[in-house]
Amino acid sequence: CAGASTRALFWSMMPFKRYVEIGRVAMVNYGEEFGQLVVLSDIIDQNRALVDAPAQARRVVNFKRLALTDMKIDLPRLASKKVVTAKFAEADVLAKFASSAWGKKLAKQSSKAAMTDFDRFKAAVTKSKKARTVRKVIGQLKKAAPAAKKAVAKKK
Repeated sequence: CAGASTRALFWSMMPFKRYVEIGRVAMVNYGEEFGQLVVLSDIIDQNRALVDAPAQARRVVNFKRLALTDMKIDLPRLASKKVVTAKFAEADVLAKFASSAWGKKLAKQSSKAAMTDFDRFKAAVTKSKKARTVRKVIGQLKKAAPAAKKAVAKKK
């Protein structure tokens, strides 16, 4: 059974985990649909794929405009819009993406971009108060450290 262990070792050493395959969820990273999640319905050639999503029209997109995610939906090749919508909802793709590190990062970026001047001011004030508190505690610990060393030296 050496073949099975060799095969497992081979796949564990593969540098890529996100493959271009039918059913792979991707995010559009350029153009009018920037930030939208889509599903690969068919691979046309080495540069383009047919993508689909519940609220979007089926279209051809260049791979350079797609960022593959870790999520994959079990879809047949060229699935109908009805099937794509059902599988998309069944897999709860939007919620899973929103709870991923990537989704949280994008949400944080968009909320930061939507901040008003007053919101930025409040954040700066909060940050400075926190830094002041941390500095005060660290100063107290530094003052207490030499006294603790002297107490240990006297015990010896």
